[in-house]
Amino acid sequence: MNKINSKKLITILGNKTSGSSELVQLLNEYFISANKSESRILKDIQIAKTKLRHFEVANKYLNNLKKSTNNPETLINFLNKYSNNHKNKIEIIFKNIYPHLKSINKVITLSRSGTVLEILKLLNKKNRRLRVIVCESRPKFEGRIFARDLADLGIETELITDAMMSLLVTKADIALIGADVILKNKNVVNKVGSKSLALLCREYKKPLFVVTTKDKISQRNTFKSKKENPEEIFKSKSEILKVKNIYFEEVEKKLITKIFTD
Repeated sequence: MNKINSKKLITILGNKTSGSSELVQLLNEYFISANKSESRILKDIQIAKTKLRHFEVANKYLNNLKKSTNNPETLINFLNKYSNNHKNKIEIIFKNIYPHLKSINKVITLSRSGTVLEILKLLNKKNRRLRVIVCESRPKFEGRIFARDLADLGIETELITDAMMSLLVTKADIALIGADVILKNKNVVNKVGSKSLALLCREYKKPLFVVTTKDKISQRNTFKSKKENPEEIFKSKSEILKVKNIYFEEVEKKLITKIFTD
């Protein structure tokens, strides 16, 4: 096995700060650059499926990738087409949402969504007055990374703690989030804090928009939260002090103004 490629795969699968679409893009780049046999690719696919089984978009991508592995030319075409299609999807999403963003100057968001980043990047080209408020998104603080990404693009950005959300949502024109899954009932699964933001938007009459690609749409109607390592929040040696760590939560469709997709 190529050690460099193996390390790359381990890094991608251990990434807890990127959105699910970004993870799939990283996987796609990994398979494009990896010079592997069909059997090794299939093993890598299985490893990725096990690690990313909770991500709808990753499962769809890996299942389709697996179907392409029996022919080298088919595999290369699939990988290259996926890269091109993702760019087209972002442009379609932006075209659909832009009429709702023309008069928007300040956006509040959380976590780190590759789709949200691309939409804000395109919006900034049309509106140089754009300002973004980003919640830092505990426990992995991917909001901090997202804030730096926005600043690197020349977008004026304000980083806040999650607890400050209620103070700053009133200053925003809209809230904009991505999605890890869109359930069959149109509820959205996204990073913890998304429902708090949605409830605040309803209270203060602010639109909450979701941007995501269609490959996030699931045939499931239910979502079960998964407990993560509690030590990411607080290391406790007490038997009566329990620490809970959950990454994702469900936001009911009644709290969402509109979902924009390709």
